[in-house]
Amino acid sequence: MSAVLARAVPVGRIVVDEAERHYFSMDAFWQGEVPEAIVVPESQEEAVAVVREAVGAGYAVVPRGGGMSYTRGYVPNSSRTVVLDLRKLNRVIDINDADMAVTVEAGCTWMQLHEALTRQGLRTPYFGPMSGMLATVGGALSQNSMFYGSATYGTVAESVIGLKIALATGEVVVTGSRANRGGIAFHRHFGPDLTGMFLSDTGAMGVKLEATLRLIRDPPHTQVGSFAFERFYDLIEVQAEVARRRLAAECFGLDPYLNGSRTLVKDLKQGLKTLTGVATGGRGLAKGLADAFRVARAGAGFMEDVRYSMHVVTEGEMPDIARWRLEEVRKLALKAGREIDPTIPTVCRAAPFKHPGQYLVGHSGERWVPIHACIPLSRARAVFDATMQYFDCHQSLLDQYHICTSHLTAVAGMDLIFEPAFYYPDALSEFQLRNLLPEEARRYGSLPAVPGATEAVRAMLRDLAELYMRLGAVHQQIGKFYPYRESLEPATLRLIEAFKGVVDPAGLMNPGALGL
Repeated sequence: MSAVLARAVPVGRIVVDEAERHYFSMDAFWQGEVPEAIVVPESQEEAVAVVREAVGAGYAVVPRGGGMSYTRGYVPNSSRTVVLDLRKLNRVIDINDADMAVTVEAGCTWMQLHEALTRQGLRTPYFGPMSGMLATVGGALSQNSMFYGSATYGTVAESVIGLKIALATGEVVVTGSRANRGGIAFHRHFGPDLTGMFLSDTGAMGVKLEATLRLIRDPPHTQVGSFAFERFYDLIEVQAEVARRRLAAECFGLDPYLNGSRTLVKDLKQGLKTLTGVATGGRGLAKGLADAFRVARAGAGFMEDVRYSMHVVTEGEMPDIARWRLEEVRKLALKAGREIDPTIPTVCRAAPFKHPGQYLVGHSGERWVPIHACIPLSRARAVFDATMQYFDCHQSLLDQYHICTSHLTAVAGMDLIFEPAFYYPDALSEFQLRNLLPEEARRYGSLPAVPGATEAVRAMLRDLAELYMRLGAVHQQIGKFYPYRESLEPATLRLIEAFKGVVDPAGLMNPGALGL
């Protein structure tokens, strides 16, 4: 296979080392088949050539970005696979402040893009996940991720104007207004929305080479607020109204487990790093130092006696606008809750992109894996109740393997993301160890295996995925885990399969993604 790939890229960019191929066969939770090779193109032309040569030789092609998936999105189904590591396609190609659009290569990280735009007072509406230090733009588009800016602007898909895609056929297509001969990327809906067919596809439809995203002026004024509630129902009632009124840029809620053991200020060493980020991340020296002082004063115990918490960031072109929005949130929250120190949203905005080692494992090195449901605001109670009932029915299994659970909620436009997670003792995988902070990798690298624990969690993940399908939930990071194919109406499935057949007639573009 190396000889075939060498027709597309220099041999030095073809990785066949067994340890590396094994690493590229796994994500944050799942293990797949070990691919035959990993290729690291340094230009779009090389990426297209790799796809053409690999598919022509009958090999599957799996595109991979920063690797922060946990739903088998890029985990190979077959050893006859070439993994396309796109992280060197990372240019910010054009920042067009006249038309308010930015074009980037798919391997550009969200941190890299955010820093480039911030220097010009600009931002994408959605501006990345917490994992944006490593997570790439192309990966986020394939997974339709959400977090920063999402309460106002929705998932990343809502910020996309157009794409440039390498198809399995060897063709390169562009979408949106750029598809107009001689056109430029400024408008998404030039005829049917072809752009949308390549979003949230986990790379099943093609390899993303470039993306053009909408720009906004980076709001110069922000306010942060945090509130405590005794009941989950009170938390989601407030979050729902914040969503309906579009009051916040970010609005997320934490449950008692997350509040009690995984706050962003966990110990002295981490606290000092946090303070440094806050002090340098403010919109001015005075504000940064004042925020850092407040975080220091709150200390690591600022979430004591808090069951459910909600954290918000409001924005505005004028100080009064950001303050008014926060005051409206405060009025809603204080009907059933109380105000607490806003350390968590302060830290999030001051240093938005976290090293994955801060959340890939639990506080004592427990393995972590989440599952999520994207639901309408009106279904939040039903999904929560069904999830808690499921956990109650499986309490003996949870106890047997010392499995803890949590549930996070977040607003994404007019939707609510409900994200339970499992934390449990077991030996860490190579993926986790490579992506932890060095001191944590040394501390947790020799944790013993717990036979049966991971298998028990996998079974519960599958059960919950089926449960959420029955409740009408949809998902962002579909990968090869969520029952997408099984959930579709027959006519819709036929249409999706027909499109897949056009762009990938041999079925070799990330086989198994979306269940295709």
